[in-house]
Amino acid sequence: MLTKTDLASFRQCPRKLWLEHHRRDAADPSDPTTWRRARDGSIVGAKAREHLGADLIWPPRSEDIRASATHALHLLRTSPHSPAVEVPLVREDLYARADALIPTPTGHVLQETKAATFPPKPHHLEDAAIQRWVLEASGLPLARVELNLLDNQWRYPGGDDYRGLFRQLDVTLAIEPLVAQVPEWVAGAKAVLAGPIPEIQTGRQCKNPYPCPFQTYCKTLDAPGPEHPIELLPDLAGKNLARKLSTERGYRSVLDPKPEEFTGKDSRLYQRIQEAHRSGRAILEPGAGDLLSALPYPRYYFDFEGIDLPVPYWQGVRPYEQIPFQWSCHVERAPGQFEHFEFLDVSGNDPSLPCIEAMLRVIPPEGDGPIIVYYQTYEKCRLEELAERHPLHADALNRYIARLVDLHPIVRDNYYHPGMRGSFSIKKVLPTVAPGMGYEELGEVADGTAAQVAYLYAAFEPGMSEGRRMELKEK
Repeated sequence: MLTKTDLASFRQCPRKLWLEHHRRDAADPSDPTTWRRARDGSIVGAKAREHLGADLIWPPRSEDIRASATHALHLLRTSPHSPAVEVPLVREDLYARADALIPTPTGHVLQETKAATFPPKPHHLEDAAIQRWVLEASGLPLARVELNLLDNQWRYPGGDDYRGLFRQLDVTLAIEPLVAQVPEWVAGAKAVLAGPIPEIQTGRQCKNPYPCPFQTYCKTLDAPGPEHPIELLPDLAGKNLARKLSTERGYRSVLDPKPEEFTGKDSRLYQRIQEAHRSGRAILEPGAGDLLSALPYPRYYFDFEGIDLPVPYWQGVRPYEQIPFQWSCHVERAPGQFEHFEFLDVSGNDPSLPCIEAMLRVIPPEGDGPIIVYYQTYEKCRLEELAERHPLHADALNRYIARLVDLHPIVRDNYYHPGMRGSFSIKKVLPTVAPGMGYEELGEVADGTAAQVAYLYAAFEPGMSEGRRMELKEK
């Protein structure tokens, strides 16, 4: 029997569905994204059930899925005025659990809760369509289908008052065309599972709508391609140009086009990428260091890590608002003379005010030393949000914002190494300028998602030992 999750995997990538059934051992066991998604979904689901009240029908789980679905329908018919949650439903060979069935005078509202904010994504509508199709076989009258989404304009007032956390969206009409396609999806998924592993090249589907835990394995199965594919051209404009050059002129390698065929405002960037891949060495534009050389001392090399909780724990915070819980700052007092300062709060309390106070001790607001970051949008947004939540420190935080110097555009305009493979993320740039300092050297906490997972464990897991908490803190 297929499940709703099976169809979601099939819609993302048929190979993902096949691997989940036939080769689960090929998944990356260290992937933190899956754990984070499951945790967020569980917390949001619990809050949604609280909003429905205490008088809930909660059908018991059973290994006999069809019997469980039959029993659930019996409970719904014998208690017609109570909302039901986690309702098992079966139609033909497809099993789904409805998050909530809420009785109204004209029928039940099928409500699907998502740990997501407005607007809904296409896969949310597909999920609702699958449940609607399965529910049709039950004979229950249907009033409408709703998505129950988090309202990211609502701020938690404190006192365990979560009224307003959710907003409902009627998607009854929007999913009608999708409902008609569900039988085709079921047939397609069955065919995939009955056959050999699908031959699919890795691509955008590996991260959309969710990062796939089989990516590393699937890359080993990819058909050989050009050593320097034309798709290395970065950003949306670069990808569009790559698609045009591939379609109209048959180019497959970034080495194929003539330099003048790289058009658009980033033409020099594309030429630099081509030159680097052709020569096999880094390209640094003349005068690249002039801007940095002109910066005064002391210089503050700064980086935030933040946590975005779907259900806020702290007063004044919106769903998925990034709250800094950690920062690192290297202070260069004079050329080559560094001191390191850091902040980390894993107490579980709101870390935003201690974060500000620690910054004020390290970076004098009245100074003029540049605060150097990589991709300043993140740090700038965090500082703006901190200023809004703590207006007493708004002046100091706005002074910090005025002093931000972003290395990302400097690197993008002046540097490229073949090892970057078309990406200007710090994870790709850093190993090319400082070998041995790649993110893979960081172990368990190797990127932002892993840092968030480590924070959630250290700050909120009730069974966490103090030794393990200190171990995560040190990482």
